[in-house]
Amino acid sequence: MENINQRFEQVLTHIDNNLSASFNMELLATIAQVPQYHFDFIFHSLFHTNTDDYIALLRNLEVAQQLGFDKTISIAKVAQSAGYPSEVAFDKAFSQSIGQSPQQFQQSPDWGNFFEKQQPLKTLSEGHDELSASDVNIEIVELDSIGVITIKHRTLAEYLPQTIQAMRAFRQAYQLSPATSQTFNFVYQINASENEQYNIDIAVSINDNQKATLMPLIESSEHFKLGEIPKGRFASFIHTGSDEALNQKVKYLYGTWLIEQNKKHNVELKNLPLIFEKINITEPNKQQTRVYLALV
Repeated sequence: MENINQRFEQVLTHIDNNLSASFNMELLATIAQVPQYHFDFIFHSLFHTNTDDYIALLRNLEVAQQLGFDKTISIAKVAQSAGYPSEVAFDKAFSQSIGQSPQQFQQSPDWGNFFEKQQPLKTLSEGHDELSASDVNIEIVELDSIGVITIKHRTLAEYLPQTIQAMRAFRQAYQLSPATSQTFNFVYQINASENEQYNIDIAVSINDNQKATLMPLIESSEHFKLGEIPKGRFASFIHTGSDEALNQKVKYLYGTWLIEQNKKHNVELKNLPLIFEKINITEPNKQQTRVYLALV
């Protein structure tokens, strides 16, 4: 079986050969032969950008040549040919990718900057600090199954505090203290800015007695659901520090550790989201995050 690096090279080839088509994560994850939960984490860790931004860059490099050599073509026509829903969306994406607005590039293209971006993977790979194994200290752990109650956050990142507060109120109402019930996040994507969609589940562990007691309530709830972290093997590490440093360690987990373990030992990922356990959440000076990546 091909290793993960080789499979993601096939993803890049598929994207390059189908730029005019629409892409979805399910298709790309199928090509890469990895669970969809983990596709963008691996892509970002290998190529230092997320999938949507990479596809937008390639598309905008292609249409930039139209704009640069044809001073009469309309921006609206170019936006439509590139698959953008509106001129506004095209303007925003093009400016972010190319460094000039479509109008600026058409009238006075910065060809030097354009040609630098012609090798996007080389450009994107520059200027990144690499962690070492000792910086992250990844270990393999075995977990027994853990029952949880979850609340899903499926809206803008700026509203995440309200979702957290809803879980906090639920815990207080039903005596699910952080001292006795673990706190987990099921993480579905790389961090988003406040005005972007952010998908995450907030969860609290429960024992069998608590599950039996709360079952009628959960069955009638629109927001809280029963779930489970299944028994299994996980790559895991503990992090103390900033969210930015945590993101760098997650990048190492996917982009270095996983790639090496896949090549050496054929390690593959289970169809389960990345999990963060939040430790000492009531003591700001002692807070830690334990990361769990489920392995087949």
